[in-house]
Amino acid sequence: MEDQLQKMPSGLPATSQQAQFRQDGNENVMVPNYGTVNITVQQMPTVLNPAIQPQMVPYQMPMMPGGFYVPSTIDREYYNIFVLGIEEFDKAYIKMPRDRSLNQYMAKETMALFDALTPEMIARIKTMPSLFMAESRQYGHPDDDQRVIYGFVSDIKIYDNDVKIYFCGYRNDIPQSAINALPEDLGLVGNANFNELNRTHWSIKRVDLIQELYEANIQVPVFNMQSAI
Repeated sequence: MEDQLQKMPSGLPATSQQAQFRQDGNENVMVPNYGTVNITVQQMPTVLNPAIQPQMVPYQMPMMPGGFYVPSTIDREYYNIFVLGIEEFDKAYIKMPRDRSLNQYMAKETMALFDALTPEMIARIKTMPSLFMAESRQYGHPDDDQRVIYGFVSDIKIYDNDVKIYFCGYRNDIPQSAINALPEDLGLVGNANFNELNRTHWSIKRVDLIQELYEANIQVPVFNMQSAI
């Protein structure tokens, strides 16, 4: 796999840029600034029961390193999961070892699709919901205070020994124990007693993360944004 990873230039601006956004449709919100943002989001995604109407609720997004990023559309067919040692996620990026990136805990078809990090694949990865977390501290189980960040990848740089992944997080208060309890629903390899959350890696799952979290009573912001620039 390492031979197929290609070095890519950064897509991040040198300085933060103030953008103007246009919102279209019923499921979008407008957030014209960075940092801690008060937004109104669709609390529930499109659910299996069409009689249930989504509720629009206020939501305060905490400031996360790396500035504000929202893809114009969200690819709900797949999601990224990043598990990294004792990482505290206090920077704008994480560094994932190349030999732990997109080569384990994945279906063969998914691994083949994303094996070569081409510009097209990177662009798609940036539209997928993502989970960011440290390894479970206890053998097979996270500690009660371990939390998961929900967000998106905003940029990827590929180096000789690692992959530098910039991200923006929207929620950082999801108990890791709640994710650990959903191995089948989230496509995790293993079971609730021991699974891939105990090993540093980056994998992609063919699972509608937003829907599965909703059905597990874990709500995350659901919105689309389009830049008017």
